[in-house]
Amino acid sequence: MKAAFTTKKKMNCLYRFVLWFSWCFLRLFFRLRIYGQEHYYDGAGVIAANHASYLDPVILSAAWPEEVHFLAKEPLFKIFFFGWLIRKLNSHPLKGSANDFGVIRQICGLLNKGKKVVLFPEGQRSLDDKLLPIKPGIALLVSKTNSAIIPTYIFGTFEAWPSNKRVPCFGKKIGCVFGSPIKWTTFAHLEKREAQEALAKTLTDAIHALKIWYESGAEGSPP
Repeated sequence: MKAAFTTKKKMNCLYRFVLWFSWCFLRLFFRLRIYGQEHYYDGAGVIAANHASYLDPVILSAAWPEEVHFLAKEPLFKIFFFGWLIRKLNSHPLKGSANDFGVIRQICGLLNKGKKVVLFPEGQRSLDDKLLPIKPGIALLVSKTNSAIIPTYIFGTFEAWPSNKRVPCFGKKIGCVFGSPIKWTTFAHLEKREAQEALAKTLTDAIHALKIWYESGAEGSPP
């Protein structure tokens, strides 16, 4: 379990400061816990996680030891100062739906540069903390860029700050579990549609397995 703020690669000063502040805030007010550090790796990758709270992107930023990139709705970038800030923190305007070709090309561009991109493959926040069906389009991203997928289970954030609450409930235990990377090469021999469905199922099963591992006591290394 990760117990200290650490980074592996050089970060810009603003990103490092906000990351450090977020880490301290989450540890102090929410008892942040991170598991699966052994699955950190270099190279392009999609950090694919369940999504139930406003806190989820903050947790993933604080948990991964290098800069990560996000997509955010375009209107957010028009908010005074906030838009400037999230752009400096590697957020990129989402100008359409996640299935638009322009958005896919945008993500592929980041992955081709060796970046880590955070995606919530359910496509929306869960309203009851249950994993929604994963969109098969995530296979298109990794097939075009030969990137890996890091399955990630986020826990506790639904209780701490669900989407129907204006303010968070402090003191809750929150965090995430990183799992073993899923490689596209496992599915490359399949037909396009079959590969998309198989990868989506594999990712779904992986997130469920991480959930079971955590709820069973979080002993040993997460799968």
